[in-house]
Amino acid sequence: MKTLKSIIILLIVLTGFSLQINAQQTGKITGIVYEDKSNKAIPDVEIILNPLKTGTITGQNGKFTFSDILPGTYKIIISHVGYINQSKKIKLSENQILNLTFFLVQKVQKLDEFIIEDEYINNTPYKIDFIDKINIRESAASDIGVFLRSTPNVSGIRKGGTNIDPVIRGFKFSQINVFINNGIKIEGGCPNRMDPASSHIDINDISEIKIFKGPYALRFGPNLGGIVSIKTIQPKPYQKFQTEITAIQGFESNWNGSKQHLNLRGGNRFIYFNLSGNYNKYGNYTAGNSEIISSEFEKYNYTAQLGFSPVNNHNFIFSYHESFGRNVMFPALPMDERTDDTRIMSFDYSAKQISNKINSMNFTAYLSEVDHLMDNKNRPFSDTVVAVSAINAINYGYRAELDFNFGNDHLFIGTDNENIFKDGDRTKSLILEPYLPVKIERLWDNAKIRNFGVFAEYKTTLSVINLMAALRLDFNDASCDKMELKGMGGQIIYSNPDVSSNFINFSFSAGAIYDFNSNTTINLALGHSVRNPDMVERFIILLPVGYDNFDYLGNPQLKPEANNQIDVSVNFRQAKTGTFYFDIFYSYVTNFITGKEIPPSVVKPQSKGVVGVKQFYNADHVFLYGFEFSYASHENNKLGILAVASITRGVNPLSTKYIIENNQVIGEEKIKNDPLPEIPPFESFVSVFYKFLDSRIIPKVSVRLVSAQNQISQAYYETKTPGFVLADFSVNYKYNKYLSLSAGVNNIFNKAYYEHLNRRIIGSRQPLYEPGRVFFVNMILKL
Repeated sequence: MKTLKSIIILLIVLTGFSLQINAQQTGKITGIVYEDKSNKAIPDVEIILNPLKTGTITGQNGKFTFSDILPGTYKIIISHVGYINQSKKIKLSENQILNLTFFLVQKVQKLDEFIIEDEYINNTPYKIDFIDKINIRESAASDIGVFLRSTPNVSGIRKGGTNIDPVIRGFKFSQINVFINNGIKIEGGCPNRMDPASSHIDINDISEIKIFKGPYALRFGPNLGGIVSIKTIQPKPYQKFQTEITAIQGFESNWNGSKQHLNLRGGNRFIYFNLSGNYNKYGNYTAGNSEIISSEFEKYNYTAQLGFSPVNNHNFIFSYHESFGRNVMFPALPMDERTDDTRIMSFDYSAKQISNKINSMNFTAYLSEVDHLMDNKNRPFSDTVVAVSAINAINYGYRAELDFNFGNDHLFIGTDNENIFKDGDRTKSLILEPYLPVKIERLWDNAKIRNFGVFAEYKTTLSVINLMAALRLDFNDASCDKMELKGMGGQIIYSNPDVSSNFINFSFSAGAIYDFNSNTTINLALGHSVRNPDMVERFIILLPVGYDNFDYLGNPQLKPEANNQIDVSVNFRQAKTGTFYFDIFYSYVTNFITGKEIPPSVVKPQSKGVVGVKQFYNADHVFLYGFEFSYASHENNKLGILAVASITRGVNPLSTKYIIENNQVIGEEKIKNDPLPEIPPFESFVSVFYKFLDSRIIPKVSVRLVSAQNQISQAYYETKTPGFVLADFSVNYKYNKYLSLSAGVNNIFNKAYYEHLNRRIIGSRQPLYEPGRVFFVNMILKL
């Protein structure tokens, strides 16, 4: 709390400082944007002024204005979804009024499921995939995790019809950092991650997703293997009062799914707002083999945001969000989600163009709370024991960052703080013996994890080489009340009073971009990043939370994992040919967190059907490696092609396989170079589209090829997964600037298939199949 007060005091001081600096002699930039062919003014064009990162949009007359701009050299970026982006370097003197004119050339909608266009993205030596809201809204995806699986080397763990848990290059769960907007974190309630952080945000509320691959981006929190940055629709100032309305109605066959989205934004230069709501209801889907999968769910949410701009380049935004999940089925987990109520509150302050050296300052404070209720009432064994778990998870913190510019040098410095609190019980009732007392088990007992971090990232340019270096220092501590589990009669089943830990972790990364020629860059990135154990790994008490058939026990004395990684990539761009990208990576993870068996004489399993108990511990090391390839034709071509191929391999040099007979562990065997579990196989896909009627109609055919996964973990009793080939078809139709339609069919040939990372149906070896043929249609209305 003292740290938060210090940040608030610092924020007030810096705000006053920045307002004083703004009194310097300034200039003004005005302009107008026309269409190249018709010479008509274009409204709603986004204008970004870098390195200030301040923006505006053109009015109905195509005009825009930046006032009170300090003298200096800037880059102005002009973008509109229907036109080719333009950029121009400008120089502004004191008291100058600079008038600019731009002519934009029409283009078609972006074809890529993932694209790389952002200036910051292009200036990093490591891979960042960018997904925009157009591609999201035109898809049939009802879940963020479903959509992320279209990105190279990004997969997901399916346990039910929704809430797919993302995996990046084999890294999963808390090995990847998922946050919303400027650093908002969410701690899910379920120990089996039926509600990962990404599941609490509706896909239609998203404006963009950035996927940072590798341990290199250290500005956004501890990052072992990758980052998923989710940016939602935000309120924005307007030159004069106006409103925007977006409505989406979507339908999917097979599981009779429907989704509705309504968004209202508006305001003026000084006060502005954003209101959004979503409703999704899906039934059980049918796989390609006619098997009906228990996958129904109902989810709805709303968001209210209010923004203020008391003076130019200073913005305050207050946000409140609530989301609700009802009767969400997870056939691959011991329980289903009965209710999930999530609340997110945040305050954002941003200041831009503070001085010639300070580009911007950003501060976000947040509080997220999840109340999660789940039960086993739909499981076969609920006729003997009914178990209900109620969990409360709270995450609050802040993130503050300053952005400096020194000619060719660019520096980010900042601090962040995350505090996680988790408490919950599981209540067991014996149906056949109602005279026995109800048993209450503590899943988490006032568990806490606190992390305070400071970071810096530096970029500079030396001739044809762009250099980057980043540092991060984290102070982490964790504790809970005594880890203890009692039986029906009050006897101690397990107890561990040693539940506190403290760590100081140092992470760093460096990279270079070499401009080999005007079309080709060669990139190198090196990183060492550390992440601390999470709530489950530290404090869980005898629950089957792993891939294998064991109860798991937390270990409060776990050491942090460390990832040492290298990425080498080549990027080739040519106007006529398109863009080729190739990346290879190697990752060496030390203190790898996994599980080892504990003898029944120490503690016995408590879950029905499991074979024993494993406790989390630090193995010596594992390594992962792989590659990614992508090709995208130039966006102006009428005939467009996108091709992608990727693979990841993971190896544990020495693992332990436990020999199981009659549902009991009877021995063990050492396995050398055992593949890591839950690593996806090689896959590729190709999309081909054509633009008709000046891009008003764009049909697209996509083919996805996934090879069999024969590299399976013996220690975890993984089974081989057969390969498959899928074909999809879609068409996007832009009727006018107000109305657009997208429709199509996924899994055209009704293929029966399942992903390697899909969990098994609980209580069986049966895989969880993906949906069969699905017809979909989306209508998007903008007013």
